[in-house]
Amino acid sequence: MASVSSTVNSWSENLNPPQLVRDLGLQDHYPHKLSLTSMREVSWGKLDDNKPTRPEDIPWRFLQRILSANSLARNPEWPPAQSLEDKKDDVEDFNDFFEVKGPETSGINPLDIIAAIFLCADHSLQQELMLKMSLCQLALPFLLPEGHSYPRDKVRGPMEGPGATLLLWAMRPIVKMWCPQSPTGSSRVVEMPIVTATVPTVSFLRLGRCTVSKSKLLNLTLSQTKLQQNIFLHSGMECGNVPRRISDGMAEISWYLPSGKSNTDIFPEAAAFINLRGDAETYQRHTRFLAKVSAALFIFIDVIGEKEREFLTSLAQSPAKLFLIVNTNISQQHITPGQVKKLFKDLKLQPQQCIVRTNVNKTKFVEKLCFQVKQVILMSDRDQSFLSLEQMGDSARESGIQVDEHQPEIQRAKDLTKILGSLNPADIIGYKKRVLPFHGEPWQGLTKVEKEKSRMKLRGDRTTEKYNQELDQDKNRIRDAQLTQSLSVEMKIFIDHLTCPGGDDRAISLQWLKLMLDSKSREIMAGLRRDYKELSKHSKQKVKELKDVDQKMTDSSLGLEHFMRELGQVYELSVTQHNIKQQTQIHPHVLQLPGVAAELLLDGFPLELIDGDVSNVPVSWITAVLEAVAEKVGRASRVFVLTVIGVQSTGKSTLLNTMFCLRFAVSSGRCTRGAYMQLMKVTEELGCDFILVIDTEGLRAPELATLTDSYEHDNELATFVVGLSNITLVNIGMENIAEMKDILQIVVHSLLRMKLTGKRPKCIFIHQNVGDVSAHDHNLRGRQKLLEQLDKMTEAAAKLEKVDGVTFRDVMDYDADKDNWYIPGLWQGTPPMAAVNTGYTEHVFQLKKSLIQCLLKGKLEQGAFTIPDFTKWMTGLWEQVKHENFIFSFQNSLVAEAYNQLSVKYKDWEWELHKFIHYWGNKAENTVNNASGDLNLLLQTLEREIRMEINKREGETLDKLKALFESGADNVQLMEKYREEFKLSISSLCRRLQDVSIHRCKDAVNRCVGLQEVDDSWNKCHKKIEQQVKELLLKCKGANQVLGDEELQTAFGKMWQHTLSQLDYQPCRERNIELEIENLLRENTATQGRVINEMLKRKSLCKQGTQCFQIEGKHINTTWMRRAKTTIGISSHQSDVIQAAMITQSLEDQCHQWISDITKMDMDYDNRYCIDLLNIIEEKINNISHPNFTMSEEFRAEFKLHLCGFAVQRFQEMQTRFIKKHDPRQRLENMKGQYFDLFMDIYTEQDANQRQAERFAMSFLNIMDDMKQNDPERKYSLRNNFTVALLVHLKQRDTFDDYYRYITDLENLAKDWLHHQVIEHCKTQRDGESTFTRLAKGILTQITGKAKEIVEDAVMQNFAGNVQSFLDMFVEKLKTRISMPKDEMKLVMFHSDGDGKKWAEAVLSSIEDVEQRLLSEVTGWDVQAKIEELSIKPRDELFKGLFNCTKKCPFCGVFCDSETPVHSQHSCKQHRPEGLSRYRSMKSKRLVTDVCTALVAGNGSFRNDDNNWELKPYKDYQTVNDYYKSWTIQQEISAQAASYWKNVFYTFNEQFAEKYGVKPAEIDEGWDIDWYVVRGDLNKTYNTNIQSW
Repeated sequence: MASVSSTVNSWSENLNPPQLVRDLGLQDHYPHKLSLTSMREVSWGKLDDNKPTRPEDIPWRFLQRILSANSLARNPEWPPAQSLEDKKDDVEDFNDFFEVKGPETSGINPLDIIAAIFLCADHSLQQELMLKMSLCQLALPFLLPEGHSYPRDKVRGPMEGPGATLLLWAMRPIVKMWCPQSPTGSSRVVEMPIVTATVPTVSFLRLGRCTVSKSKLLNLTLSQTKLQQNIFLHSGMECGNVPRRISDGMAEISWYLPSGKSNTDIFPEAAAFINLRGDAETYQRHTRFLAKVSAALFIFIDVIGEKEREFLTSLAQSPAKLFLIVNTNISQQHITPGQVKKLFKDLKLQPQQCIVRTNVNKTKFVEKLCFQVKQVILMSDRDQSFLSLEQMGDSARESGIQVDEHQPEIQRAKDLTKILGSLNPADIIGYKKRVLPFHGEPWQGLTKVEKEKSRMKLRGDRTTEKYNQELDQDKNRIRDAQLTQSLSVEMKIFIDHLTCPGGDDRAISLQWLKLMLDSKSREIMAGLRRDYKELSKHSKQKVKELKDVDQKMTDSSLGLEHFMRELGQVYELSVTQHNIKQQTQIHPHVLQLPGVAAELLLDGFPLELIDGDVSNVPVSWITAVLEAVAEKVGRASRVFVLTVIGVQSTGKSTLLNTMFCLRFAVSSGRCTRGAYMQLMKVTEELGCDFILVIDTEGLRAPELATLTDSYEHDNELATFVVGLSNITLVNIGMENIAEMKDILQIVVHSLLRMKLTGKRPKCIFIHQNVGDVSAHDHNLRGRQKLLEQLDKMTEAAAKLEKVDGVTFRDVMDYDADKDNWYIPGLWQGTPPMAAVNTGYTEHVFQLKKSLIQCLLKGKLEQGAFTIPDFTKWMTGLWEQVKHENFIFSFQNSLVAEAYNQLSVKYKDWEWELHKFIHYWGNKAENTVNNASGDLNLLLQTLEREIRMEINKREGETLDKLKALFESGADNVQLMEKYREEFKLSISSLCRRLQDVSIHRCKDAVNRCVGLQEVDDSWNKCHKKIEQQVKELLLKCKGANQVLGDEELQTAFGKMWQHTLSQLDYQPCRERNIELEIENLLRENTATQGRVINEMLKRKSLCKQGTQCFQIEGKHINTTWMRRAKTTIGISSHQSDVIQAAMITQSLEDQCHQWISDITKMDMDYDNRYCIDLLNIIEEKINNISHPNFTMSEEFRAEFKLHLCGFAVQRFQEMQTRFIKKHDPRQRLENMKGQYFDLFMDIYTEQDANQRQAERFAMSFLNIMDDMKQNDPERKYSLRNNFTVALLVHLKQRDTFDDYYRYITDLENLAKDWLHHQVIEHCKTQRDGESTFTRLAKGILTQITGKAKEIVEDAVMQNFAGNVQSFLDMFVEKLKTRISMPKDEMKLVMFHSDGDGKKWAEAVLSSIEDVEQRLLSEVTGWDVQAKIEELSIKPRDELFKGLFNCTKKCPFCGVFCDSETPVHSQHSCKQHRPEGLSRYRSMKSKRLVTDVCTALVAGNGSFRNDDNNWELKPYKDYQTVNDYYKSWTIQQEISAQAASYWKNVFYTFNEQFAEKYGVKPAEIDEGWDIDWYVVRGDLNKTYNTNIQSW
């Protein structure tokens, strides 16, 4: 053996590549570097279907076609044939047509191409090539030559010559099924790996040159002349006559497999046929090996010489029976009968072992050959003579031929199969329980508990909370039982092997394990099927036995997926919170398992997504694996999902395997259920980095038809995989539309549900087994019928999902011509000898191109997810499927994230619009205040300007929204259904802001008009005073002596008193405000005049409203609910009065605040203020929405009277303050000192310019305070974040009163909290000063800077006018920034005929001093007082932005939390336990713990005033009225209260009960939840991160 070993080239030896390998451009892949993973990579270039244009294209063309199972793959199609069109000009003579030409030898022999590729392919790719070639009924390379040529004239010994490798491992995955003929007529189907099949092997060789095509005769023998299949390449085929360069010495193998039908089978038993390429004498090592392992050798010979005789004599000693095929039909060196006779005598052969090829008919010759082969197959000593390929591998080593399977890495990898050593085929169920204890019954039990927690089908009369506790206990019991288990020895070995460092052999190990498991499973299932068949003959008597065998068939399934499931369960158990508390370590390497599974997924192994045995998704396991994949390939990598669904046995897996060269199980002797996924890398820019292909079990499976939940199971599966997919292939194995109905109903439901969630997958219908070339055209009517059927199904499904007016084209973008594919049948001929239909592979290839083209052109509405986003989407989707709750909005975290991102953008745009309106409003008000012309004309100008500005900004914002949706940003497509809501919200906001701005301008104009009469009187008085001061100056200056200060002061005082006494003016008229308001009130409450009269008789209007309004029973109309089945009700009428009192108090506080804001303005009273107040009260009363009562008409009248009485005194004070401030005489008295100073300056000839300039510089600073929020957590801009921040604040305080106020008076609580937040923010110190001071200084500096700029320009440009013209110019330039105080301006313009430039120079020097004094003054401001003085309250503006909707749930009273003001439906993230809103059980008088989401999903009913006290099922709550219909309450039968409110209810149960006058709720300690759990739930529900808050 040592000599043998020395002549064998090692598999891993790094030889230089043969020249042909170089010619084909494969040198970089030699030896064995070309992987299956690389061949699966997707790129547009690999879909190029053009013929090769150079030798380097040939191998890739072959690989592309053979991996697609195309039987024409061996045709090189190179060199390109010159077309007749090109040759027509070259034909010169007809003699050219009759010229005898030699064989064309250009090109490359296909066998050389195959040999070169196998020399470069790694183990996995070789196996895949073997599988696909076997499907195509192409001969497989059995002995692969090493590829290096040797001189043919050298005489070699038996163990010399070119080496070869027996490709046993490459062929091991091939499984064949056949039906051998039986003498009794009862055929038995055999299914087994071909390498272990003990079948006779017949080898065909040639000795020397041979004129008969051995391969062609073999093809005729195996397929009959009328149905000839080109199994073996022969010289008559394309490039078959080209001299071989590296494939001589290759032994090809194929099998004949009978179908059990004697009238069609050529041979009654299966047999292997081997064809040795090249001269047998040249490849003696190969020949002697074949002689050793074959049952018969058929040797083709044309010449019998001494050399041939000697070689044949040496072969005669082998156990193989020799047959000589002699060709006597040659002109030279023909074989004589004497030569044959002598040879046969020497070899001791029988005459029948000679087959003579003469001029007889070819068919007759084939019949002779078949007869002899049949005799060999039927030899009686078959057990000793016939060897399996596996056994041949052992003989190969002795013959000096190496075996791929004997390589060290493959043998090492085989060690893993030792874990099957204890597997007893008779007790496979026991093996699974012992070796795989975690995923069997425990996993089924956990699945049952999880689904029951979601669906509550067996709850009975137990409360949701109680039943949930029981289920949790069941779950904990299962987990505890699992934790008591220990890993089996086999699983420890399995995990250790997978997680060992440098796992290069991992893939081979798993392949070994898979093959052996599949083999054992087939063996076991075959026996069970035989038992089932026997019992079925007596089905009526053997019913129980049949069921037992049927169950055993299900339980006896064992494959690699079971070991991988066990891995998943071991991991899930290890990372569950339950186990973390137990601190049980199941295996030290358990946390490495997701990384290992991720590597396997990237290497092309399928990963089970849905466990078909229990119909569940191991979410933690799958999530961990996908996270590990994301870490390895980059978290930004995008994955495009393609799924196939269809009826069982319609070729779904085969379709995917053919299309993408995948390895989904197609027939492993087991009942496969569930869904599997495989990952393929994309190497070009196609909009994604990976394609995830999901294969599913067949819908409407017969073995599941008897199960009560089979339709539910199919619905779950279809909804889940369609929801995950970007493209769904619906595989239909028939043309009959009626037979498609079941599957189409399921698919339509799934598509509709995805449409409602915002995801819109593309759906393509695949019609298989449609072979007519005109099928697409002839089925036009069928496609129209299909569309009609789909429309009807969509309409029916929409009704079930409570959606109106939906057609199939609304659900998806469907093109009847492009989205229907007709594919011929898979097989060409009758199995088991049928080859894959070329038409099938060509159509599948075109389908693949179409799918990839969708990616390339970005035609799909649904973009590819990043892997983390896909994981989140998958997790949320499965959660909804478990709940049977397919119409959901924000339960999926990915949808929540996408909505949150869109809301952030919207809030940013909204804030930009608000800022613009704020600044524009200030500018407009200042313009009006500084105006001196026609105010009505100015108002029209301002209105026109704001409309143009708003229209411009509305268009810009809508363009931003459109650009965002078209940008392809992460998951923005999920928000498509909200697109219109955001558009309407933007338009609505712009209209509202426009109206506010116009109203603000009108108010400013009205104020100016209101002051005009007062100002006219003031102007007259001012002119009189000014004239008298000037006359006094002239009189004093004309005196002969200089007057002293006291004399001047005395003279000025006399003049002042005399002038004021002579002034003729009408003082401001005081109105009888009380009488005017009373009249307006009576007009507003005309229908309740009696109530008003009685109230005013007891107490005048001005004495009303001095105390809080007291609610009485007459103020409410009670309509409390009475539950019929759930027996929930309100505690008492008195409780309603208390509740109404709290609502009224809140309403009264809001109105008081409005009155306070109005009366702070520098305005005289106007009746429109009272009218506005009455309208506001009416609106707020109308908005009171409480399920238990409405406010009475008497309440409306008394409440309005109460508030009008409160307002009378405040409006009277407002009027008094206005009159006092604007009375002309008083205004002049206030300015007496300033006039005297000016008089003194002019008299003493001091610089009056300087004094006037200082006064001017101080007068223009009317600061408009503004606060710009710095909010990184966005808790002041996003409703979700605000809600969480407020809840966290309440938790930090943790007082009953705070929680009670949140439940009963959220609006005012929110405003108070916001007000506190504003003050705290403004008081925040930075660099020694508060935020408010810094903002005020910024505004001050900005204005003074602009003023300086104007004055400096005037000085620099040598201003030529007087003081009056300078002031006019100054006011014009600053009129939009500040409002000029008119009294001060009048004083400044006194003596205004001086030099304008000189006066400007004086102003310039004063501005900086005044600025510094004002900055110093700002530093000392009382922040809180200044915020209170602001005309626009920051807290109110924040509240408006956060609470876009204040509608409340008709049941529990929770506010709608939509982020947009315009939305079609109201909803909220969390409904509270109804007991917190005073609901109690009518029987027990205790507060209840139910939540709305569970009630509307249950079978309970309710009745109230809204439904005329008729019982109404909660499920139909939307049919009550339009308000109920406007609410979408998530239906979730298993819904529990949020952990936050559970904790609150548990902590303050007694206080709530005492407050409501009822008994406390029955709450166990399970509601006492740790804060870290509550915090996590808040984060999950509201998609926030509150750790930092």
